[in-house]
Amino acid sequence: MAQFGQAAKDQVFDYSPTPGDKEPQLASATISVDYANAEIISDRRGGVIMFVKDRWKNWVERAVYLLMLHVTLIIIMLSLPKNEEYYLIIAYILSGASALLSFWVFLCAALLFKLHSMSWLYILPLSLAMAVMTGVVLLKIKRSDVSLSELKESFQKLSAASNEDARLISVEGIPGDWPDRDFLQ
Repeated sequence: MAQFGQAAKDQVFDYSPTPGDKEPQLASATISVDYANAEIISDRRGGVIMFVKDRWKNWVERAVYLLMLHVTLIIIMLSLPKNEEYYLIIAYILSGASALLSFWVFLCAALLFKLHSMSWLYILPLSLAMAVMTGVVLLKIKRSDVSLSELKESFQKLSAASNEDARLISVEGIPGDWPDRDFLQ
């Protein structure tokens, strides 16, 4: 199109219009906007503001995505071995992220309530269930952490017991068991 009307020797492409050809006209696109699904608010400070009435669907979708991410984090936390400290640190970090996701889902429910959508009745219990699951998994991680620290302390006591002076090792029995060695008599 850009070469229409140029001499044949100046045309880079292999295009040779026949005499009498008109330059083709592009059809103008027709754009129509339907405001039936929008709420139009005229604000003195902000001007005209349009809100789509179905925007609650986006927040429900976000809540479902956050739920799927939360389930993934729970599965990862439960599958981590609890025998090393760095696994426990990773599990604590993931439980914090999981708690944050449940809070975000709660905020989605609050926004859905503000938008006067009845779907908040489904999303709010979902966020509470997510928070409870996070708490249960966190208690399981904490139980593993305590048992790991107790196990480490017992190993430290065993290694410390072998380094004690042999004269200070306790002897079983009561003072009357050895009458020849009893210093009270």
